[in-house]
Amino acid sequence: MTETVPVWAVILTAVIGSGASGTLVAWMLQRIDRRNRLLTKDDLDKALSDSPIIREILTKLDRDWNRLNQFELNQLRAELFAHTRSRTQHERQLEAGKEYVSKGGNGLGHARFDWLTKDYEQRLADCDWDYTKTHHNND
Repeated sequence: MTETVPVWAVILTAVIGSGASGTLVAWMLQRIDRRNRLLTKDDLDKALSDSPIIREILTKLDRDWNRLNQFELNQLRAELFAHTRSRTQHERQLEAGKEYVSKGGNGLGHARFDWLTKDYEQRLADCDWDYTKTHHNND
């Protein structure tokens, strides 16, 4: 009789008849249920974004970040407008000027950066690093 019935059908009938299918189905249902109760990162992000405490913390962080950026711009502006006394300081002022402009600084700080750049190029061309006199024409 096994010659007419496929082997897989005999094995399937044996498994179903033995009661093992109930155990297999119970195991599969348990796995599905555990997966449904699993907390994902997206679930956690959504829960946190709905939290008024988290929104308040984010608002405070944004405010503090803006203050820090403003403080940094003020520091860079102060460095830009310091009286230049050496080549090293001049080069640092140029770096501060690039950073100042890249962070959105404008107005007089931007004009000072342009002037420092032209002055540095002229001093470099003349090989004149004497900062006790200001004889350069930076028009």
